[in-house]
Amino acid sequence: MKQVLIVEDQRMPRKYMERMISDSEKYALAASISGADVALAYCKRQMIDLILMDVCTAGNKDGIEAAAEIKVAFPNIKIIVVTSMVEVGFLERAKAAKVDSFWYKDLSPEDLIDVIDRTMAGEHLFPHETPQVKLGLVSSTDLTAKEIQVLRLVCDGLEYSEIAQTLSITERTVKYHVSNILQKTGYANKTRLAIAVTGKKFIIPSLPEDLDFDITK
Repeated sequence: MKQVLIVEDQRMPRKYMERMISDSEKYALAASISGADVALAYCKRQMIDLILMDVCTAGNKDGIEAAAEIKVAFPNIKIIVVTSMVEVGFLERAKAAKVDSFWYKDLSPEDLIDVIDRTMAGEHLFPHETPQVKLGLVSSTDLTAKEIQVLRLVCDGLEYSEIAQTLSITERTVKYHVSNILQKTGYANKTRLAIAVTGKKFIIPSLPEDLDFDITK
């Protein structure tokens, strides 16, 4: 069976992918980790055939950076970038990193297992363009990559100081990004912004670790 490494820091998508792999007859779960910065080390320790790689993960390296490094060291490992973030730069960066396919968690018409099967068969599946989601007065593609990173953490309920620590930036810079996002979108405050974002499934916020759910529903 093909060995699969999942790199995903959000609990619900990670559990979904783990269940999908375990229920398949072609693939086995080699490991499931939250940080892209340790993905290369896993590839060096054990046989990996396929990586499902999120873009924004725990640790100090994003998934596309990690994918590029892995492709240099292990060009035969198939890598599918999976993301919920419709940031315009991700698609081109993924192609430049020589990943094999690209899948939007909420917006792609194909099921992930179909993308996996076709990628393992040698196809390269990429959307023609980054989808656009209307967010207040602007489209999602009008936000910068850093603004989307900050927005994701706002939706996770983090305070300014926690966002600053997570992204290794100052609290003042976090407030600057939030102010820019509010000005662009037209929302009155970050609470209304977070509600709008999660309601559109523009970004999937992390779930608390103690929250139980049935991922088959």
